[in-house]
This record gives sequence, structure tokens and C-alpha cells, in this order.
Amino acid sequence: MKACIVGAGAIGGHVAVKLARAGATVSVLARGATLEAIRANGLVLEQDGQQLHADVKAADDAQALGPQDLVLVTTKSTALGDIARQLPPLVGPHTSVAFLQNGVTWWYPLGLPAGKPRPPQLPMFALADAFLRYLRPEQVLGGIIYSANEVLRPGVVRNNSPRNAIELAAVDDSERPAVTAARALLEQAGIESPAVREIRANLWLKLVGNACASPLSVAMGNPSALVNDPALNAVYVRMLKECLAVAAAHGYDVADQFDLTRWTQHRARHKPSMLQDYEAGRAMEVGEMVLAPVAFARAAGVDAPTLEAVSAIVARLAIDKGLFTPA
Repeated sequence: MKACIVGAGAIGGHVAVKLARAGATVSVLARGATLEAIRANGLVLEQDGQQLHADVKAADDAQALGPQDLVLVTTKSTALGDIARQLPPLVGPHTSVAFLQNGVTWWYPLGLPAGKPRPPQLPMFALADAFLRYLRPEQVLGGIIYSANEVLRPGVVRNNSPRNAIELAAVDDSERPAVTAARALLEQAGIESPAVREIRANLWLKLVGNACASPLSVAMGNPSALVNDPALNAVYVRMLKECLAVAAAHGYDVADQFDLTRWTQHRARHKPSMLQDYEAGRAMEVGEMVLAPVAFARAAGVDAPTLEAVSAIVARLAIDKGLFTPA
């Protein structure tokens, strides 16, 4: 299978190495120092005390890579506007394109099953116009990724995660041979990829935690306080329960599957990527991860005062540092 990874950062670098070593013909769309490093030395993944190396074709112009069987877009949501302009040369009539961003992303309304409430109008949904100029809806895969990685230097990634998984599904939740083949490739590469019944349920299951832990960590600058400070922990739990109520109001009741203990006692000890972006002065996924759940709450008439208050604070912090521009 020909597979192209768009964005050879922490997640993309990890996936590219694994797929290449599993026998796929892998290319990466990268730029700058990362592109130069991959061209000179290939990609390296440090995992479980081993250094795994893979030689992959790398380019900063998709025209040089050509049509693929599978494209995995691993960039952050903030880059999707640029990605929409770069992808067309990678897409043929039978190409599947999987989007692995955190939060609510552009494909959410696409193929939404009958009977589910319509989502609010969000700025990121406008990207559908750009992507659907050259993608048919059945070519679009939603993806949820569970994998903690860091870039040690351009072209070298360290995996810090006991579990590495990518949940993939067609955006209308139908089972298709292309989806089955993509999951099989990931499993062959050592990345879990189980069958998915409802991709938006899986999206909410991860979003509930991220939409609460990430903004609170940014506001406090101290993720451990979410666990160690009883008053702040109570705020955190209220946020989680509000967000779970929002998901249920939109047809995805994931409360029974949500591990409240894991998120309140263990997960919060990890520094969220949003806090890392804030400290490093990088663009933040505020719209997709923080403001979107609030918009969904308002659309469904769900009272979410804690979620609203914290989201407003974090949006202002990001705006003041020039890391987020409201649409």
C-alpha cells in the first residue's frame, strides 16, 4: 500500500516509521529542517529502548509524491487551511484520506447519521468547501489517535506512550474495504486500530477529557493542580460532567465508557499539548478543543457554566499572546 503522512512531526514521524517498517511504501510531506533531516538521514523512532530507522521519500510539494492509497493527515487543526490547498496531487479516485486531529474538526457534519442533532455552525466546518472540491465524502475518514510522542530533533521522534492506537472510520460510519485495509495496515505496523461503530462517539470520548484538562492546565500553568488541589479538582470534575452532558445531548452518551478516575487522577499529571503550545508560543487549537464544546452546549440548550467560564478565560489568554484568532 502507498501511504503518505502529511506532517512529519511527533505523531506523523512515529506513524511513518511504523508503516514503512511494516512494508508499506511510505512518503511524507514535510518542510524546513524536518524535510532536510529526513532526506539526509531518514526517520528515527525511539521506542522501548530501541532506535527504529526508516528511509522514506520526503518532499515539500505533494506533486512530487503523486496519488496514494492512503493519506494520513497528522498536523494540528490549525494547519488544515494550508493542508486543504496542498493535498490534491496526493488524491486519486480510490484514495482514502484520514484526518487525525484533536477536537471537533471539519468533517463532523459530513455524513452525520440520520436522527443525530445538527451541530452548530462552527468556523472549522467551512473547510469542507475546500476539501470537498477534490474529495468525495466516501474518501474521507475520521480518525482518533492515542499516542504520546515528542520530537527530539528534526527527523527523530521519541514515543512515550504505553498504548499507541488510531481509531479510523468512514464519516458516515459505514464499513468499507478501504477502511478495513487501512486498519489492517496499522495493526500490522504495531498500532492498534480496532473496529469503530460510531466515529463521533469516539471523538467525544476523547474530546470530553481534552476539552477540560487542556484549558484548565493552560489557565493554571500546572496540570498537577488538577489532581492535588481539592477545590480545583472539583471544578475539573464539574467541567467533565458538563461536557459529558453536551455529548449526550448531541446523540453520543459516552458517560459509561468515560474513565473518570483515569482522567482525574492520572491523565492530568501529563502536560497537555495545548499547554506545551501556549508555553512555546505556537498556534493553539482553541476553537476545535475549547470553544466548540461550548457552542455545542448552547445549540442543545445544555447548561455548562463551568465549561463556559474556563473556555472564555483560556481563549482570552491565547488571543493576548497572538496564538488564537477568533473567526
